Amino acid sequence: MKPKLIFLAFLFMALMNMKAQCNPTITSPRLGLKYPDKVLFCNTETEVLSTQAFGTYQWYKQEWTWQTPNNNPWTAIPGATSQTLTINGNDDQLYYFKVAVTQGDCTAESPAIMADGFAYALPAMISTMAPGTFEVVGAGELNVCTGASVKFDDAFPDLYGTHVWYRCIPSSPPPSPGDPCVINGVTGDSYVATESGEYGFYACTEYCPDQCEFLGTGNFVKVNFGSWEFCSLGTDEVKRKENSLKVYPNPTAQFLYIGKESDKMYKEISILDMSGKVVLQKKDHRFNEAIDVSRLVPGNYIILSKDSEGKSYKNKFIKK
Repeated sequence: MKPKLIFLAFLFMALMNMKAQCNPTITSPRLGLKYPDKVLFCNTETEVLSTQAFGTYQWYKQEWTWQTPNNNPWTAIPGATSQTLTINGNDDQLYYFKVAVTQGDCTAESPAIMADGFAYALPAMISTMAPGTFEVVGAGELNVCTGASVKFDDAFPDLYGTHVWYRCIPSSPPPSPGDPCVINGVTGDSYVATESGEYGFYACTEYCPDQCEFLGTGNFVKVNFGSWEFCSLGTDEVKRKENSLKVYPNPTAQFLYIGKESDKMYKEISILDMSGKVVLQKKDHRFNEAIDVSRLVPGNYIILSKDSEGKSYKNKFIKK
């Protein structure tokens, strides 16, 4: 009899312990489709978050920030005390969500998830030219030496999928069959131009294929290829010139130096994460000034910079 009582006592304690354990998690149809802890909205549609069955519920939200740690407060959502919570892409993008639950004598919180979106960033284009092979003749216009090239890149390659590239300004986007401005067969996020024209693109977001954007005629770049006076520079001299900024140390855990002494000043430095979101920006940057990136989450980043002459550069660095 005594062993049986001991067994029942252990069983009762185990059952009580199981009852005391509550480990809520959040699920939803789009959670984890692109990133494991994010719901990505295409527009203003709704999404239903849910958790397991418990005794009571209280949902919370916290505003996103690029800073680490996130010091924005968690706030209880009024009336959000059921097993599910409906959020939408208009009001809830760039917020974190979690749920606190109780079950008997157990109280616990779920891991946080984020509501984000891939439709918020308008398209942008970066132009890259070899030093000594071009001159800026006006806003959005370049004279380029015959035999050289201009490389155009979508500034947010992770955001957009299929591209349509133009060599002249189209009459009306979206692209129409037979449009003479369309460069046929080119659908990637970059294009190398070797002929005169006005270049830009139309692209649809990769995650949201129905969400498409036109670069805008004001952001097209006009390129004039020819034997300009400045093209008399020898090929060897052009090759010796630096074709990109110095970015060091790379990788880095705290301080990052961007630029070269010959440029002195940069009008603007923008650091973007791999989804295209600007996480740090600085105006009037000097080449010998350190930029503190210690608050950035470890990973890969893109640096977009523009010097005092209007030349644009694109570089990458790794935050340790």
